[in-house]
Amino acid sequence: MTEETDIMATSLDKYADRKPGWDTPLIVESHLNGERTKEMNPNTPRTYEEVIEDAIRCWDAGACAIHTHNTDFNLKGEAAAKDYHPVYDEVLRQRPDLTWYPTTCNRELLTEDEFGTEHSGFLHKTHNVNISCIDTGINLFAFDVNEKGHIEGREYGWNYKQVAGQVDQALANKMSIIWGVYEPGQLRLAMHYINRGMSTPGSFVDFYLIGPYALTSTKAIGTSGMEPTRESLYYYLDMMEQLNQTGKTPNWCISIWGEGDRDTRDVIKRTIELGGHVKTGLELFYDPARNPTNLELLQEVQAIAREVGRPLATQQEAREIYGIA
Repeated sequence: MTEETDIMATSLDKYADRKPGWDTPLIVESHLNGERTKEMNPNTPRTYEEVIEDAIRCWDAGACAIHTHNTDFNLKGEAAAKDYHPVYDEVLRQRPDLTWYPTTCNRELLTEDEFGTEHSGFLHKTHNVNISCIDTGINLFAFDVNEKGHIEGREYGWNYKQVAGQVDQALANKMSIIWGVYEPGQLRLAMHYINRGMSTPGSFVDFYLIGPYALTSTKAIGTSGMEPTRESLYYYLDMMEQLNQTGKTPNWCISIWGEGDRDTRDVIKRTIELGGHVKTGLELFYDPARNPTNLELLQEVQAIAREVGRPLATQQEAREIYGIA
């Protein structure tokens, strides 16, 4: 067997028969919107008013954090921050204790000295942003297939220098970090920082589990990431355990992207049983035959937690787990 299949076999042995157990109640985040459009799902909130309504609706239903995009992924720095203001001026007026965090921006527009999350620094000072998402590599996002059969898409993600700038900003502001891991090799970079104490105490490792529609496509041409299966989950957990030098298991969660009609309840249930946390929402979800709301997706995960018997975190408990209480 190859080294990779050896690791897979080890992880299956290690986790397949492990009994449910957890140290914390379950955090479920709602990721309201992203690159997917209303043509893909008419329930996706796009206008300021729609995002405000969905954010409050999901928060009131027990979401532990709200993640949104602004109206233009090409904005950066202070301009990107200001485009979040119309939503979060009103959301925080109505729900001043709401936990939320923004996305990144378009790396293709950055100058040599920019790192892509400068707007999070501005929002930390003005709009209660205490979490920063840091994606740990450069990925290929598929959009379509051309007449010759070639996949078309774009690059997304960050190089070492840009990640370094994002880390320095998060540490300077004592922001909890969500380490986005799109591919197994990217976990090595996240663990590099975690092992050296260059990560805030409540930070999370986010395992991306990616279905056929991936992160942006309406066709089943996804070419990146690990499939949303138990086996993929076990592989990530085993790899994190092998890389971890801290003696303490980092907080971790899963994000399931572009699953289509695939039933992902099993891997969500196993995540909850093994002590992980779950991101959900219309930024992630795509099925051409189904158009749920953000609230429905949140409630589906909450229902699985009740079946497992794991308590749902209160929003105050979640802040303590994130390390931002």
